[in-house]
Amino acid sequence: MKTVVILIWGLVLICPTKGWTQTETTTALHDRFDDALSLYFYKNTLRMLNQTENEEFDELIKDIEKMKFLVIDKSDEFQSADYKKLVKDYNSEDYEEIMTSRFQGKNFDVLLKEKNGSTKGMVVLANDSTNLYVLDILGKVELNKVTKLFSTIDDSAEIGKMIKAFSSDHDDRDRLRRINRN
Repeated sequence: MKTVVILIWGLVLICPTKGWTQTETTTALHDRFDDALSLYFYKNTLRMLNQTENEEFDELIKDIEKMKFLVIDKSDEFQSADYKKLVKDYNSEDYEEIMTSRFQGKNFDVLLKEKNGSTKGMVVLANDSTNLYVLDILGKVELNKVTKLFSTIDDSAEIGKMIKAFSSDHDDRDRLRRINRN
């Protein structure tokens, strides 16, 4: 039974399905950086992260219908001008910059899409010196809890392993590129 659960969990997290994407901008970003780590979550998948049955986490995700999580290695030609264009592209899809903060060495920008006073979508961009993390959310998270959601996803044992493997693979590839240049 445990093997079946792990297999299902792996398929849900790893299988890319473009139909799950909430924004054209996120789709274009993923197309440009097709080797990016890409994970997809529905509400039930997010609940599976809550192994300790933490009521605070359940409250945190209650208004999320689905979410796409991308990790872009910034050494793959992603510059500050690209980031500015990315934000501009989200703005062109009616996303409005609502909050900027810094948490655990990452800069966070939160963009909301509202219709008739109700939040329909949310994009969280977490940016550090090596990676860009994108949470493209259909639904919403309370603004004061955005960093908590990011930390929970980042600290999840299974997802953490995938992120570390992704980073390690890119470190190995970068080493090979340096060797091949010489």
